[in-house]
Amino acid sequence: MVDTPVILTIVSVCVGFILFVTAASGARGRWRRGVVIALFAAAICCLTVVPLTVALTAGV
Repeated sequence: MVDTPVILTIVSVCVGFILFVTAASGARGRWRRGVVIALFAAAICCLTVVPLTVALTAGV
């Protein structure tokens, strides 16, 4: 069975990838700069900060 930290990490990486692709699409689509920067920041947080925090908390 898959533990909760593994599921949380997988979901976080998937959400981060979706946010990253959305931000890249917004940059190409000439969206407002603040929105694109916020999406990139959220993507980086989901791709790095959350998985690292989960890993350190779980004692991996």
